[in-house]
Amino acid sequence: MIQKNLFIRVDSGLDVGLGHIMRCFALAEVIKTMNFNVYFISKKIKGNIIRNIEDDGYKVFHLDSKSNWKIDARKTTEIIQHFKNEKNLLLVDNYELSKMWETSLKLAVNKIIIIDDFSNRSHNCNLFIDQNLHTSKKEINKKIPKNCKKLLGPKYALLRKEFVECRKIIKIRSGKINRILVAFGGSDEKNQTLKVLKAIKKLDKEKINVDVIVGEPNKNKTKIKRICAGMKNSTYYQQPKNMAKIMNKADLAIGAGGIITWERCCLGLPSVVSIVSKNQEDMINAISKKGCLINLGRAERLTSEDYLSAIRNLNSKKLIRMQKKCMGLVDGKGTKRVAKHISLIAKR
Repeated sequence: MIQKNLFIRVDSGLDVGLGHIMRCFALAEVIKTMNFNVYFISKKIKGNIIRNIEDDGYKVFHLDSKSNWKIDARKTTEIIQHFKNEKNLLLVDNYELSKMWETSLKLAVNKIIIIDDFSNRSHNCNLFIDQNLHTSKKEINKKIPKNCKKLLGPKYALLRKEFVECRKIIKIRSGKINRILVAFGGSDEKNQTLKVLKAIKKLDKEKINVDVIVGEPNKNKTKIKRICAGMKNSTYYQQPKNMAKIMNKADLAIGAGGIITWERCCLGLPSVVSIVSKNQEDMINAISKKGCLINLGRAERLTSEDYLSAIRNLNSKKLIRMQKKCMGLVDGKGTKRVAKHISLIAKR
């Protein structure tokens, strides 16, 4: 029997965040149960959490952080060519790599799979995955090969197993806010966590519990931890491994967009969201139109008073309606759907 290999080309430094690694890891965990060997290929860049993937037992091939796209493509090709006479598929989840890079890899692999959140980038691939909602999908068909299979929308949201399992025991929320989750991703470069904590302090409700989650790259984590220690009923977490359980206990989340948006939706968690990067803007605008979250707009324009006002404007009716909308948008089965399509194209 010919061995099937899936190579995942992904980077996750301070400028990218944790989302790429997390969704690729979610997919790897499912696809390896379908008779695939899974290997990761990643640059050695500051803040890269690829070591977490190695800790979970995956083989990671490291590339030089300073290489240009041509050298990157050549080195990636050399890695894959070590697996001769095997069926090799390549999955790319990387904003820095272009259609030219993909085209140069075409002869080295049987199929190329792309994950991309932008609807206006060109690709040369056999399977294209964009789990986001967009305000318009007109551009995407022009940028992807006609014979390429496209998996579009949150039906294909790549979520880790813990969220799928937590959905089965999901918390039935009453519409009252007794616990708030604050989570702005790995680095929180816009420094929104501190603004939100300041807003929560002004609520002056001692019965509200607050869970604050920060990533290891967060430059303000020491200050945030100190503030949490001085707040009643506040718990500080740094990159916890039980994110789904923490999320499932909350009545309201305040945070950024990205993959955490789909995690919140899967668990029916209403949220107040600020846009921290350009690639989140279109998605958050589209999801807010669906009634799944409160969109506050660009993070750098917000103050603690904006967050405070958003919390105070919520009521039980709004929160319960948001929970239902969220659960209807994301069912938690996206990772298995994508893995099935990858398995199908491997047979062709």
